[in-house]
Amino acid sequence: MTTPTQDNAQDDRVELPCRANTAMVLPGGGARAAYQVGVLKALAEIHGKRPGNPFPIIAGTSAGGINATSLAAGAHHFTGTIKQLELLWRELSTDKIYRADLFGVLRNALRLAHSLFNPTKAVVKPVALLDNSPLRKLLSEHIRFENISRNILNRDLEAFCLTAMNYTEGVSETFFQGGPQYAGWQRWRRQGVATPIQLQHLMASTAIPTIFPPAKIGRYFYGDGALRQLTPISPVIHLGANRVLVIPANGHKRQYPKLPKTIQSPGFGQIIGHLLNSAFIDSIETDIERLERINELIRLIPVDDLSLMGKELLPIDCMVVSPSEDIDRIADEHVKELPRSLRMFLSGSGSSGGGGVSISSYLLFTPEYCGKLIDLGYRDGMAQRQELTDFLYRPETKAPAPK
Repeated sequence: MTTPTQDNAQDDRVELPCRANTAMVLPGGGARAAYQVGVLKALAEIHGKRPGNPFPIIAGTSAGGINATSLAAGAHHFTGTIKQLELLWRELSTDKIYRADLFGVLRNALRLAHSLFNPTKAVVKPVALLDNSPLRKLLSEHIRFENISRNILNRDLEAFCLTAMNYTEGVSETFFQGGPQYAGWQRWRRQGVATPIQLQHLMASTAIPTIFPPAKIGRYFYGDGALRQLTPISPVIHLGANRVLVIPANGHKRQYPKLPKTIQSPGFGQIIGHLLNSAFIDSIETDIERLERINELIRLIPVDDLSLMGKELLPIDCMVVSPSEDIDRIADEHVKELPRSLRMFLSGSGSSGGGGVSISSYLLFTPEYCGKLIDLGYRDGMAQRQELTDFLYRPETKAPAPK
């Protein structure tokens, strides 16, 4: 599909958004993705009465994929979709996402432990700590996947993609709709696959490893898209973006936490927490840093020499809106809202305090916790109102060659 041109109609009362190459990237983070909804709420207010969807290219991963899919399905009504998305997150409860009865959690924990010594059991029946069938029901009721194709045909959306990890082949797969003709790509351990995106793709992208069971698509089993997603920004560049807004569910700050007075050997839960952080957070921060350095190098090249193998090189404008407060600390204040069975498991595995609380921050799908993150995201978004306005509503530039 070719890139749609900007509508020629002008409105004297409002400034038209940049349409052609602006993308939004929503990484994963479990319940932390509620923060993204707050930033989206601020974006809807900034967008105001301007017509259309300011993000013709949308990408999502894991829980960020839930927000991204909602936006793609509702691209024809940008502000209204965000209002509905906020309402959904503010009314969330853990029982709408997963089943956490004591017997079920203990049984699944034993199956997980048993699968370590009997790997064939995991192949016959996927194992995980929690049953996320309530999430499947919730998504099927609130997202109309058929609207994605309709919005692309009506040019309310140019392209949309979700990323999941193919456990069977060990590659990161990005499922996409729309974008330039022949947009599929093949790189080391990552590839783009053109396909109509359905519920099973979203369930695959949100399957947090060991927490939620893998999802089967065709012959293969898939897990959370943050796994092995070394270049989270790359898919939207392949789909034609040259301006990217990234909303991670963790602070994009170059700072390190203060060390506690007493340093103890990490428990199992704390180690798993750091593994989840490395999957959900480190890759997006590394990719942003890499993009910034590539942009600096391109700007040093003389304009007449900005070509490589016949492809024009242009810098990728990138803006990041990230939490101004520590989400782990906020989660620590709400751990008691988790089901009792989960609190017992996390406490027994060394996941309470000392850095292990980050596991809770992924599972706290509660109105109080999600509401706090939404409010934080809204404040952070409005604090950068002028920067976001300048970023989104300035003249478009030509899309660069994919990296």
